[in-house]
Amino acid sequence: MDEILKDVYTWSVYSEEKKLNFNGYFIPTQHALFGNVVIDPPPVSDLDLAQMETLGSVQQILITNRNHIRWSRELQEKFDAEIRMNSADVQSEDLISDHNFGDGDMIAGFLETVVIPDNKSPGETALYWKDRKILFVGDALIGKPLGEVSLLPPEKYAEIEKARAGIKVLDDLNFDSLLLGDGDPIPTRGKKAIERFLVKN
Repeated sequence: MDEILKDVYTWSVYSEEKKLNFNGYFIPTQHALFGNVVIDPPPVSDLDLAQMETLGSVQQILITNRNHIRWSRELQEKFDAEIRMNSADVQSEDLISDHNFGDGDMIAGFLETVVIPDNKSPGETALYWKDRKILFVGDALIGKPLGEVSLLPPEKYAEIEKARAGIKVLDDLNFDSLLLGDGDPIPTRGKKAIERFLVKN
């Protein structure tokens, strides 16, 4: 894992099918009651697992949408961690969540949930670290091309115009770093990238 921002580590797995990186994020304890947090984990190498153990293992696994479960079960088994995801995305037995959340909840003691309406999945949720001006986004936007954001292909949405309009909820947030689950993260001026996207769309 690499420290992309202070106390925020990331690792990636390249998808040949999608031609972009799938990114996971590891955040050391920010609240004593919740411990270390992982967001949208893709497969983890032995080296990264060892690094996680050195940093105190994993207590919370946060999932931004039902398509980003990825390697959550394996990490849960490895570290006896809890999985949390939006109630609207827990629709079948294979979507395991120990504690669900909704819009506007505070989770892990420091992240606010922001549901992005009319997107790929009904529970699409950004995670907003207000004090650090950091926003984590799963599938609502991808980091492509470098330094910019875009939507997934149109066929991924029931109504792409509604999905595009749903992104506007992010414009109300005060953030600088935009850490995306897919594509290239934007460690600085991420808000500007979303503003450019909204102007074009």
